[in-house]
Amino acid sequence: MNPALRFFRTTVIGGILFLLPLVVLFIIFEKAHSILSVITEPISRKISDSILGFDGSALISILLLILICFMGGLVFRSKKVKKVLQKLEDKVLIFIPGYSLMKSVTADTLGEDVANKLIPVRVADGEDWLLGFLIEEGKNHSTVFLPDAPRYDAGEIRILPTASVIKLEIPANKFTKMIRSYGVGVVEFIE
Repeated sequence: MNPALRFFRTTVIGGILFLLPLVVLFIIFEKAHSILSVITEPISRKISDSILGFDGSALISILLLILICFMGGLVFRSKKVKKVLQKLEDKVLIFIPGYSLMKSVTADTLGEDVANKLIPVRVADGEDWLLGFLIEEGKNHSTVFLPDAPRYDAGEIRILPTASVIKLEIPANKFTKMIRSYGVGVVEFIE
């Protein structure tokens, strides 16, 4: 891959991972949409209503979002910023249901590694197997989140013997799609 293209790609991905906690906070306060509308409205009035078949204000909003992601990616490269974001996640965003799962699935989709990445697993339950995400792995016991299909963001947490937990070589984003489709495609990864 071209070095300039690689730099642009990794910077935008870094920006997305940088903005993920911020976007979640904006969703909580229901301001993201109103902020972009206020910012792009004066600009969109000065251009035509349709550019290449797109609404001018929508196109400007998309370009502004890409620019913000790129700038956020540049900021995200700083170790100080990463530490501040980690503290924000540990102190505030931990209370938002499904945040760590959403972050892990997003990072997997973008091909990035993140700390505390959720690992798809299967868990022995008698002669049956349950599907879940490994949350913590200890010498004797592990914490596993078992989602309720078709939802992957709701379920139960179990502390299980580590020996009964088998990691699956499936990216978290594909695994969540399999859970949403009631397990279609899981058998080929297990066998």
